[in-house]
Amino acid sequence: MTRPAKARPPARQRLLDAAARVFARDGLTGATTRAIAREAGVNEVTLFRLFQSKERLLDAVVGQNFGLPAAQARSFLPRPTGDLRTDLAAHARSYDKLLQANLPLIRAMIGEIHHHGDHERQVFKAIFRPLREALIARLDSAVTARALPRDVNPIILADLFNGMIFTGVLRRASAHVQREYPAAAYRAAAVDLLLRGSAGAA
Repeated sequence: MTRPAKARPPARQRLLDAAARVFARDGLTGATTRAIAREAGVNEVTLFRLFQSKERLLDAVVGQNFGLPAAQARSFLPRPTGDLRTDLAAHARSYDKLLQANLPLIRAMIGEIHHHGDHERQVFKAIFRPLREALIARLDSAVTARALPRDVNPIILADLFNGMIFTGVLRRASAHVQREYPAAAYRAAAVDLLLRGSAGAA
């Protein structure tokens, strides 16, 4: 008994998946609509009919991979538990996972974003916005509940914490860096550093 042929994803989804690969491989400038259409197995006319331009396609790629609905669907925004250390650890795992899953695309955008205009910079900011806003809100509620000192700035703490996680992912991804400790140990140390440093600010 032969299995029925697996249905191909719609052209729009194939273009989104192909664009993510081509942007990551060729960069924002080097990626062409022709290459993306070829990678997706559709003609270029279909790409322009569905997305109008390369810029709008980039918007859609970022929305699919980093947008709030997608992040929620994949549990990238952990629900607060009431325990700050637990919540920070969950956030660190989620952010680490998001970065690892999309690191080639993120690297392409980091490397080229200064060559592009406001549109691309806004798209780049949207990559990190959902988790950043969720972390700021959680830290702000911790200040209100006196779990953190009142004089700490939740926005600065969120950026420091996310920066630590981001640096750890980049370091582990480098082929030239020896791994001296597990990723989980690094994340736990980042949580501990944030909590101890904040307590010391009181």
